[in-house]
Amino acid sequence: MTEPTTYSTGIVELPMRSGELEPTPVEGCAGCAELANLRDRARTGGDTTTVTDCNVYMRRHPEGH
Repeated sequence: MTEPTTYSTGIVELPMRSGELEPTPVEGCAGCAELANLRDRARTGGDTTTVTDCNVYMRRHPEGH
């Protein structure tokens, strides 16, 4: 069995993705429209986690846009 680490490991730097454009809903798609509406409501309420989740779901939309 190995000994547990008793010291701090190096800092993990994650890429900043704030400069990326958000996905836009596909016209006529009810799923995209709902995600865009939810994203707008979440942004208004300051819920950035839900905004990010909606962006991910819209990019990975099951309809394959």
